[in-house]
Amino acid sequence: MALSSKDVFKFVDVLKDVFSFQKKTLFGLDIGMSSVKVSYLDCRHKDNNFTLLKYASVALPEGAIIEDEIQKPEEIISAIEKALSKAGIGTKFCAMGISGPSTVARRLQLAGGSDEEVEDQVLWESEQYLPFDIEDSKVSYQVLGENDGGGIDVVVAAAKNDVVFGFKELVDECELKPKIMDLGILALVNVFEIVESQLIAESQDSFLILDIGAQKTSFVIYKNGMITFNKEVNIGGVVITEEIQRQLGVNYYEAEELKIVGDEKGNLPEEVVEIIDEMMEAFFTEIKKTLDFYISSTSDESLSLCFITGGSAQLPGVTEGLSNLLGVEVELLNPFKVISYKEKNFPEGVINDIAFRGVVALGLGMRRFR
Repeated sequence: MALSSKDVFKFVDVLKDVFSFQKKTLFGLDIGMSSVKVSYLDCRHKDNNFTLLKYASVALPEGAIIEDEIQKPEEIISAIEKALSKAGIGTKFCAMGISGPSTVARRLQLAGGSDEEVEDQVLWESEQYLPFDIEDSKVSYQVLGENDGGGIDVVVAAAKNDVVFGFKELVDECELKPKIMDLGILALVNVFEIVESQLIAESQDSFLILDIGAQKTSFVIYKNGMITFNKEVNIGGVVITEEIQRQLGVNYYEAEELKIVGDEKGNLPEEVVEIIDEMMEAFFTEIKKTLDFYISSTSDESLSLCFITGGSAQLPGVTEGLSNLLGVEVELLNPFKVISYKEKNFPEGVINDIAFRGVVALGLGMRRFR
């Protein structure tokens, strides 16, 4: 049976992939709950000197992804293709991120031993705490080094198979080839480690990292070179949008515009400010509750600094409110402390948006260099 021209091209792609006829330069692909973001970075120098070459973000329709369940696959596929076209990214190889309640990242302290023994310990320990059946999930881990007890510290990442395969099907439809599948929280921490490497090296304190997104907030405690605690807090900016919709009788996109931009004069209407303040109180309560749980569980009271990122981190009152709540300074996790770019390609407004909304995509784009 004769092969079609499409089949021939697919076969050539397979040969190129297997025999490495092409350099596998990866781009970062972050499929979030409110948008798709892609990044392409270069690193031609030593000491983690990165350059952002290409970036794009395309909004997803309301309800395209709920938690980690794909609801509107065709719209997501279209958004991925638009983002790649908008950014001018031609390579098919990507590092993609997944997140949600069916994913877990956790630090374990193990006895150590041979590679096989460590793997057995990881699988046994993972069975004890995973909120889903280990037989129906993908589990990976990285050994961080020895701990004070004579064993080893390990970071374990796990995700349900249906989540992994569901997101992979999306990129397959776009004829992309995911070479790395990472958890969004680990991509976030990768950026933190590079941006704040000097601070981390000089301090024994704990740092809180908050990625305040649309439907959720990633809460991460980082200490002694590793994640010591993390949790997804089920509150984000979309709660405010929905409340603006309900109280003001506008549609989703109008509510988003009012929340972020304000009215036609760029001012936040008084009723919108009141809604934001009310919803932020609920957010602060959840953050305080999570921090109190961490402190009571570990007796660690060494928190010295909080870093924030995510689109909802731009909401008025977030920085000041968190600082008052936590009793520590709150800073933006700014990836452009270490990432350079050409101003003609990325105006100030675009860079500011990427600094808040694009950290996970940038972390995924850095993966090939680490």
